[in-house]
Amino acid sequence: MTEFIYLHGFASGPSSKKASAFKNKFQEVGVSLNIPDLEGGNFENMTLTSQINIIFNLLDQLQCKKVCLIGSSMGGYLATLVAQVRAEIEATYLMAPGFNFLERWMLSLKLDCDDETCWESKIPIFHYRYDETRYICTDIFKDANNWSPVALNRKVPARIVHGIHDAVVPIDESKKFVSSRPWCSLKELDTDHGLLSHLGWVVDDCIAFFKKLGILSTE
Repeated sequence: MTEFIYLHGFASGPSSKKASAFKNKFQEVGVSLNIPDLEGGNFENMTLTSQINIIFNLLDQLQCKKVCLIGSSMGGYLATLVAQVRAEIEATYLMAPGFNFLERWMLSLKLDCDDETCWESKIPIFHYRYDETRYICTDIFKDANNWSPVALNRKVPARIVHGIHDAVVPIDESKKFVSSRPWCSLKELDTDHGLLSHLGWVVDDCIAFFKKLGILSTE
């Protein structure tokens, strides 16, 4: 039996529109979908490592030899990182995955990755789950620096869907990723980072991807 796990994005949550759409569709076809809260109740001190530990703990609890990960934005990057080190991950479905997380944020915040003395201890972030601005410690970027060198080269089949109008994670990130990884494919969509205008199609495409691999059966 294969387990399926959905990983939500940064400043989002397990009850987001995307997560809910996936959960409902998987229920329709008789498949359970695990959706952990990657914040662990502590958004302010969240890091990549803290989120990955939550995923590792869930994998340990499931004790399943076959697991597929579905990731949105940062969740897509986390899914790819986890797939490098956990042998039970047999495929990933990634929506606008947040590759080059650290580099993009350093550029956006105009921070020098090599000079942490100039960083504020916390920065304001609009949190979509709570519909308000919340603060997160910049330790998340210090921690991300430990993950940036990880080579994402384990040959785990991956399907990426990405909007051509994405202003959060440029589609070039996904194009670059798949260009050197023949086990990955990319579908470009005429939409933005959220993919909400194509959400129904995306959910169906995800199920079709896992079916094609012989992982998911809805009959």
